[in-house]
Amino acid sequence: MLEILVATAILGTTVAALFSLLSASLGNVQRLRGPSKALLLGQSRMNEILTVAATTAGTPPPMPLDQKIEGRWDDQYRWEALATPVNVNSGDTPGPVVLVHVSLDVFWRADPGKQEKKFSLETVQLWPRQPEGVQ
Repeated sequence: MLEILVATAILGTTVAALFSLLSASLGNVQRLRGPSKALLLGQSRMNEILTVAATTAGTPPPMPLDQKIEGRWDDQYRWEALATPVNVNSGDTPGPVVLVHVSLDVFWRADPGKQEKKFSLETVQLWPRQPEGVQ
């Protein structure tokens, strides 16, 4: 009889510990849902910018240089992007392309009353050189 009581106590303690771990796991899933969606949306937008730049050779770049553009996916997620030319040397680089630093900031708000969170994606890519006077 004593052995059954001890085994029941051990089993009860084990089940309680497992429920605690399950609860913590579900809390982590909920906490990471916003950042995970923001990352996927940001990667998608960055891929759109880079793909358009790579497939529009001989035409103006997909976004103006040195000007911030922004947009929204929905009420919770928004983005801002900036493309700036990289100065490799002190003078202009010759040729039909220019090295451009592209940064994309993704903002999201987990709850309406909470502060907005942010992460950034950055890369460099060769873009067609803009004609003089075009921004």
